[in-house]
Amino acid sequence: MKKIAIFLLAAMVMTACGNKSRRDEIEARKAALANKQDSTLAAAQRELAQVDSLLEIAKAEHDRQHEWVMSHATELNDQSAEVKKLNELRTRRDSLEVAWQTLGAKIRYIRKVKDSIY
Repeated sequence: MKKIAIFLLAAMVMTACGNKSRRDEIEARKAALANKQDSTLAAAQRELAQVDSLLEIAKAEHDRQHEWVMSHATELNDQSAEVKKLNELRTRRDSLEVAWQTLGAKIRYIRKVKDSIY
């Protein structure tokens, strides 16, 4: 009977130690996740700032070219260099807008996940 009691006591001690180790492991993983989210959020914010600057420049260039093409519309055709440049500027502007929106959604998602975890 004493042997069984000693065995049960030893098993309970080992289980308690194992649970603490698992708790420590879970806490370490939570901390690592928080660090990863913070670094990913910071990187996305830096990238968004760059894309935002490029987007503002692209919009201004597009608007200037669009205004010029519209003022000379009677003299130009679809194959004119100025019209082709306008189309290229529109493509660049649109792709930067998509990147801007995607990064904004990524940032909102990371913040939402961080808020729900903590």
